[in-house]
Amino acid sequence: MRTRRSILITSGRLRLLQRVAMLTILLAPVASGEAAQAGGPTLRELVEVADIEALAPSPVGRMVAFRVQRPSVLGNSYAIDWYVADLATGRSSRVGDGGAPIYNDGVIESEAPVWSPDGRSFFHRALVDGVIGIWRTAVDGSGSRLVMAGDADVESLAAAPDGSSLIYVTGPTRDEILRAERREYDEGILIDESVDMSQNIYRGAWVHGRLGSQRLIGRWYSRDGLLWRAPRTRHRLEMRTLATTSEPEPAPGVEPLTIGSAPAALTATSASGDVATATGETAARSLSVRRSNGQSIACPAESCRNARIVALTWRPGQDSVLFTTADLHFRQKLHVWSLGTGLVRQLAAGEGLLSGGRQPQTPCAATAENLVCVAAGAASPPQVVRIDLDTRERTVLLDPNAGLRARGTPRVEYLSWRLADGRSTTGTIFFPSRPSETRAPVFLTYYYCPGYLRGGVGDEFPLLPLVDAGFVVGCLNMVPFERSADGVDLYRSAQASVESLLDMLERRGAIDRARVGMGGFSAGSEAAMWIAMNTDLLAAASISSPPYEPSAYWMGAMRGRDNPRVMREFMRAGPPDEDEERWRVFAPALNVARISTPLLMQFPAQEVRHAAELHARLSNTATPVEMYGFPEEAHVKIQPRHRYAVYRRNADWFRYWLQNYVDPDPARAEQYRRWEGLRLRQQRSAAE
Repeated sequence: MRTRRSILITSGRLRLLQRVAMLTILLAPVASGEAAQAGGPTLRELVEVADIEALAPSPVGRMVAFRVQRPSVLGNSYAIDWYVADLATGRSSRVGDGGAPIYNDGVIESEAPVWSPDGRSFFHRALVDGVIGIWRTAVDGSGSRLVMAGDADVESLAAAPDGSSLIYVTGPTRDEILRAERREYDEGILIDESVDMSQNIYRGAWVHGRLGSQRLIGRWYSRDGLLWRAPRTRHRLEMRTLATTSEPEPAPGVEPLTIGSAPAALTATSASGDVATATGETAARSLSVRRSNGQSIACPAESCRNARIVALTWRPGQDSVLFTTADLHFRQKLHVWSLGTGLVRQLAAGEGLLSGGRQPQTPCAATAENLVCVAAGAASPPQVVRIDLDTRERTVLLDPNAGLRARGTPRVEYLSWRLADGRSTTGTIFFPSRPSETRAPVFLTYYYCPGYLRGGVGDEFPLLPLVDAGFVVGCLNMVPFERSADGVDLYRSAQASVESLLDMLERRGAIDRARVGMGGFSAGSEAAMWIAMNTDLLAAASISSPPYEPSAYWMGAMRGRDNPRVMREFMRAGPPDEDEERWRVFAPALNVARISTPLLMQFPAQEVRHAAELHARLSNTATPVEMYGFPEEAHVKIQPRHRYAVYRRNADWFRYWLQNYVDPDPARAEQYRRWEGLRLRQQRSAAE
């Protein structure tokens, strides 16, 4: 079994390499016009930045396992590899293949591996030959062995409390899912409140690694597979003998609507049962510990009272809590609170994230002597670092992006500015490394700006390549708001933030106020459309998520859906035909006469139909507009070739409208002919 499956996982990688070799010829235009630069990353390099995740320390704390996930534009997939870092020697080595990416509704599934008690191997899920099973990878590099693969995929994997076994959950069999989907195909699909009419209703999205039919499962646009209500089976696998026992697990429940609710507290439980908790709003949490005997202890230091605490874990073998704080620029600091002495020490400060992966709220992996973190800054791609808990010494364990790091970086400034109403907000601004005699065009994106700012939230806009093209580039963090604020309040805050930043940069002589572009994802898209609709600030715009529109409202308003309630709570809007005045405040489709900014829209297939009204209405005006839909993509686009296409088109769009730049690549000539036609039509209309 080991030999056969080891060949399969190796041959899967070989087939990928063969496909890449063929696609290198077929997709040669991908690389045209992108010769290596002295500055930052090319578009393709930006897509192919490696991420590190799923950090897990071994039982005795000498080693840490983690996986490196590197996209490939040519292969349109991800190479996933498992590594082990020896904390005693500081060396890291690749020990196994992680299989194919398990796409699931806009994310790639991942969880920390489970170490064997003897520390010689670890267990993890992997998608190989269409099957999600459990694999055991040896730390000596001798390979990966299939442990369990059945008729049903493994949906989750975690360590059991006893430390000698692991718990995994399986759902319906793959054949049961296929039969259920085919039965719907043959008999017709009943359109009820669980069917999202904005996407393909038959096998229209990724579900646990395969294209499948989805259902809405209760909260806004939360989704799962067609048989999500089917009972699950919970299994216990003894890691030494590989013996398995099974028991039924209750069917999944419907999550309650959480709009307007308080954020959940952060918690971490020690081996002895003590619970550390950070309570309060995200921006002002306070840290305390409740002992297993009921005693409560509050952390006395300023750094853990009314602080932006974003992650918690315990120091193994000691009565100490490790916690992470973040400033308003998402730059993180690591601290340790010793309960015995009451002292709190700062261990490290990052130029960006110091976390257990790309997400700011994931804690670093902790051993008795070290923290192992993924470090990433605004212009510094991810790398794995070790921080000694006693000496605070920092060592790089693995840098999968070393070649990119060796290249030049732009000048980065972390700015804060005050709005007219007295509120403060923040953003990260990149300036070209080469001085210019003229004021630069500016590109802004709005939402959140943590870690390596390759494309902003959602990875849609090639920030550093735009800097190399001569732009001043700003990533603006969302203005802090009260939970009682509605959507229009947030849009007005975004407008005030953009106006204040542009005023500041103009006073510094850095930018050309007549050449401002803006792009956004999700809430950032809504902010960009609000500014395009209500100001003359923008000379070009691009959005990756559709705004709220009357026609889209009815796609989600069937009885039983929570969308109408969410719209009332968040946007203070009822049905469009009953509340037309309110909809005219924020719906761009009802305000196309006020939109003159050239607009590019690049949407996932799951959402593109929501923008049909806006696109149709705007296309019948003189305003330049183009819309693209990306097949088999959810809210966040994850296919590498799609991300490359989005980056390239966004770069071309803003360079065309703000710099009058036309790429000489013949493959893009038709694109520029269309855009020139859109420009001429707008100019003729303005002259009439």
